[in-house]
Amino acid sequence: MVTHELAENRSHCPPQPCRFSQGHGAGLSSPAEPGIRASMKKGMILAALAGLVMAVSLVIYRGAAEVFGTLASAGWGLLFLTFFHIFPLTCSAKGWQVLITDHRTRLSQVILVRWMREGINNLLPVAQVGGDFVGARLLTFHGVPGGVAGGSSIVSLTMEVLAQFLFTLFGLGLLFLVLGERESEMLFWMLLAILTVLPVLFGFFIAQRVGFFRIVETFFNRLTKNLQLEWLAVGELSGLHEAIQAIYRSPRALSASAFFHFLSWIVGTGEVWLALYFMGHPISIWDALILESLGKAVRSAAFLIPGGLGVQEGGFMLLAPLLGISPEMGLALSLAKRVREVALGGGALFAWHAVEGKRLWAHRAKNGKNPGDEKSG
Repeated sequence: MVTHELAENRSHCPPQPCRFSQGHGAGLSSPAEPGIRASMKKGMILAALAGLVMAVSLVIYRGAAEVFGTLASAGWGLLFLTFFHIFPLTCSAKGWQVLITDHRTRLSQVILVRWMREGINNLLPVAQVGGDFVGARLLTFHGVPGGVAGGSSIVSLTMEVLAQFLFTLFGLGLLFLVLGERESEMLFWMLLAILTVLPVLFGFFIAQRVGFFRIVETFFNRLTKNLQLEWLAVGELSGLHEAIQAIYRSPRALSASAFFHFLSWIVGTGEVWLALYFMGHPISIWDALILESLGKAVRSAAFLIPGGLGVQEGGFMLLAPLLGISPEMGLALSLAKRVREVALGGGALFAWHAVEGKRLWAHRAKNGKNPGDEKSG
């Protein structure tokens, strides 16, 4: 029955719609791959649940009434905080756009793609990086080849991590000026932890340069070839390695990308300053920068936990007292950020499904199948 349905579905496919590579390795995924994907999905869901339990436990431990009361005191300021995110979002989108040198894209298009990408990373169990794959796919809808879209997304992520590393060092330097030698041992261990990012970042850079993404290209095309994943694929990924190398041959594009991503991290500091201001605890912009840089670093270190659930809350709860802010206020700050993520991310997920649904409908209609008349059996 299933074999007959697969054969019937294939018969509807036109002879050349293939958006994927048909070279060596193309074809249906191996029997083990669905099991691997299912295990990864379960692992991400369990990690998200564990993080959620941790976040709830921290709020209860510090006093739910006080934490939520502080958060509620921000009132309509939370709405203003949500709209403020358009500024760092635009800077991040520009940091991606400058890497797409051979294909014309409008900044508004990249902003929308970046918005959906962030929504997926923040709200879905995808280890905070799944949105990057979907973002690359969405970019192909605007005429960018799959290899270029994927390559620019990978290099943009590299520049973003590099910019965050510098931003975190900046924040740690400011914290040293605030604390002096009072917490020298703690600051030393924090610096050591931050420096551990360098080997990982360097390794990721080397992998891009020596051709690791040729293997990724072949594997990804093979993995997404089966009928159940076809509509989720980035598209024709041939040329991914070449696209990455072409970007790295443009120092001007790389430096511009790093600059805009660093600017995005700096501008994002305003989110912390505004949140605490609306909650009745105004701080200096330098203290806000310390909280934002180190809080983001803690969350990024836990990238395997979807949305950094629980880890972000614990990070702000521990960092806040270093600047004379109560742990409860630190937790409320983290929750204010969550409100913004849910508000913007929910809209982003809706927009993503609308775009994908419309495209899938058009694809099936083009193949002579009326989506509205489909039967499950």
